[in-house]
Amino acid sequence: MSAQPLRAVIVGGHIGRSHALGYLASDRIDLVAVCDIDPNTLEEFGDEFDVENRYTDYETMLREEEPDLVSIGTPQQLHAAMTILAATRYSPLAIVSEKPMASSTGEGYAMLAACERNGVKLAIGHQGRWMPRHETVRQLIADGAIGQVITAFAGPPKPDAGLMNIATHQLNYWQYMLGDPTPLWVLANVQRQTDRYERGWPAEDLAGLLVEFEGGIRLSMESDTPPEGLERDLRVITGSEGVIWLAGGTAGNVIRLLRHGASGWETIEASEAEFSDARTLELDALAAWATGEIDEHRGDANLAIHTLEILMGIYESARTHSLVRLPLQTKGSPLTAMIDAGDLPVRYPGHYDIRHKSATPD
Repeated sequence: MSAQPLRAVIVGGHIGRSHALGYLASDRIDLVAVCDIDPNTLEEFGDEFDVENRYTDYETMLREEEPDLVSIGTPQQLHAAMTILAATRYSPLAIVSEKPMASSTGEGYAMLAACERNGVKLAIGHQGRWMPRHETVRQLIADGAIGQVITAFAGPPKPDAGLMNIATHQLNYWQYMLGDPTPLWVLANVQRQTDRYERGWPAEDLAGLLVEFEGGIRLSMESDTPPEGLERDLRVITGSEGVIWLAGGTAGNVIRLLRHGASGWETIEASEAEFSDARTLELDALAAWATGEIDEHRGDANLAIHTLEILMGIYESARTHSLVRLPLQTKGSPLTAMIDAGDLPVRYPGHYDIRHKSATPD
């Protein structure tokens, strides 16, 4: 541990609250400033966590505070610009940006390049990599409990999920549980018949996808499909020597294992943990990574870029009506390209945002 706690700042007074809780729980870090463009949100944010230094301008905060750690808790369309600004002009030790990493692979790779050139470590906030159930499944697979993994299936998560909102978590945790294999191709489709948005960015109504990872592992996943007859957030992994069944919903810490030759299912209770606990572990590890105390971070953006490749691959497959090999050649957003080209005409007009429940589709 470094002699002095690292100085952390946060931009974004909504999701930034979870970052503040994580920083305050770590004895490696001092939270020295917060920022939000809305003065009311900023005051509430600062008061809640007793942070004296408050800013409505992000760059002013970076210049005056000279932070070691930067948390970016703004909507995804701002992640790239804010990361690149911090990395190129102010060079903190590390940046953690909220998920999804960016709105396109072009933005994501620009973030990686800026941080690499300036010696800044970049993590993306998929904190569920620190959840015990995901750690347990990863270890079971690594230990060969079900032999060679062949297929994985993810049922739809909670309603109003969205690929860039919740599926980014799902995909990233699949990568982690499977040992972070490289994705090779995507075959998918999306539907967008309503004028749906998520934190100000266009969102699809539903999606289905098939991904192949190196080693021949194929993942099928659903997002916002009808739940009838299927447990929400159900995850099943089939291997050459058994099956892992990861329950969804309130039983999310229960793992069922069926080994080849066994007479029945084995139940494994992963340690219970709140999502906030995972955030604390994520940020404490960020501080240790930033100072060189540890060599790797589970949220490393070099891993998260594969999640972004899959997400954009889903949209590109829908746009081109074809199997799409990764990494993508298209560097912009295939979803916005489809919308702009009129390839996803809105059948039910009425702009609404799934993060603002007062606005519902017509």
